Amino acid sequence: MNNTMDHLFFRRCCRSIRRFFPALLLLAAISSCQKTGFTYNNIVDNNQATDYILSDTLTVQMKTVQQDSMPTSGSEVLLTGKRIDPLFGTSTLQSFFQIAQPASVEIPVNGSRYDSMVLIMHPNGYIAGDSLLQQEIQVYRVTEKIQTAQNFYYLYNSSNFKTESTPIGSFTGIIRPHTDKTVTVHMSDQLGGQLFAMLRDKSGDITANNTWLEFFKGLNVRGGANSQSVSGFAANDTSLVMRLYYHINEQITTVKYVDFKMQASNLQFNRVVTDRTGTPIAALTGNVKVLPSASTGNQGFAQPITGAAARIDIPYIKNLSGLGQFFKVMKVYMTLKPVSGSYQNDRLPPRVALCEVNTLNQVTDTLTYGQLTIDHQLNENTNYTFDITNYVIKQQTVTDINSRGLLLTPSATDGRTTLDRLVIGDQQNLKNRVKIQLYYLLYK
Repeated sequence: MNNTMDHLFFRRCCRSIRRFFPALLLLAAISSCQKTGFTYNNIVDNNQATDYILSDTLTVQMKTVQQDSMPTSGSEVLLTGKRIDPLFGTSTLQSFFQIAQPASVEIPVNGSRYDSMVLIMHPNGYIAGDSLLQQEIQVYRVTEKIQTAQNFYYLYNSSNFKTESTPIGSFTGIIRPHTDKTVTVHMSDQLGGQLFAMLRDKSGDITANNTWLEFFKGLNVRGGANSQSVSGFAANDTSLVMRLYYHINEQITTVKYVDFKMQASNLQFNRVVTDRTGTPIAALTGNVKVLPSASTGNQGFAQPITGAAARIDIPYIKNLSGLGQFFKVMKVYMTLKPVSGSYQNDRLPPRVALCEVNTLNQVTDTLTYGQLTIDHQLNENTNYTFDITNYVIKQQTVTDINSRGLLLTPSATDGRTTLDRLVIGDQQNLKNRVKIQLYYLLYK
């Protein structure tokens, strides 16, 4: 009997605790506020009210901006080919790099013969486009010294160096990025024979690095006229090699080779040329650096390697404190939805960075990263979610000159080494609307 009574008493206590638990949580949150006059004792005044409120009515402004040149050097990724994108335009990519002369090699003058020369490339698994179509790769000899501009540390997507007008190597075939271990580009036998003779005769142009780079300034790898996708390759001194084959006639013919390896990874870079004619952001060219989302179908566009980025502003953050005598932001979340149909043939960036930018759209800080959530079932709630609490709190009190907007871009690594892109809806987009959830305490 006593056990039964105890059990009933315990159940009643649990129901009472559950009933008043939300109020207890609210009291605990309020007690942490530090504003003068806003203390735990305030809430006992029956003439006052304290609210814990969720609001999703904050005004959001969106635009697509054209950034200055994007650094692409030192990424150890070679990109080459052409991609036709109805939303972002036709992008043509090519890569420049230096190669080093081989270590000292002894080749007998008598009995040795040149065979062939190839450029060996290793796919890194990335492709933008149809991997079942034949691809064309051409290799050109660079005629201008590859170097950074004075007082600059990087080479950019807009950097360029002169080359010979005729290719010295070519490849045509299907590249299977996930299964092919190497792609072999056959090189000019005329050049190969010349390099072989220089190695055999120990020419001064090939024995010292400074004279070698004057003689052979580097290579340029680009897609051919019929390229229909962009392929990625590893770019370092073990994965990007020009290999010269020769043989020595002895009692048994011996086939040998010597490697000219890529060098100076900080000077290897990818050049990008984009034609946006016929796209929603075609007007983003020349002196036009900003397009409001209202003029681009209520959408924002981001593709770092071509310079496009989506900027988001929340213009009335400073007005929030006018909601009551005592106001405190608790949490703020921003949810961005990729526009339906914009990523059917292109992967969505797995990670997206949210950066602070000034009025000139220059990045001043990286705030956070948003992870991709994919709605595999209905394909309606695929989104990126960001916690922007600290950003909103900070922007409440900054001066106009220190005010910052938000720039959306794939992560720095993906942004420099892929054609990953993102199209998001603005606040007037009917199906893929940007959403901000503001949780705040209001003591009236």
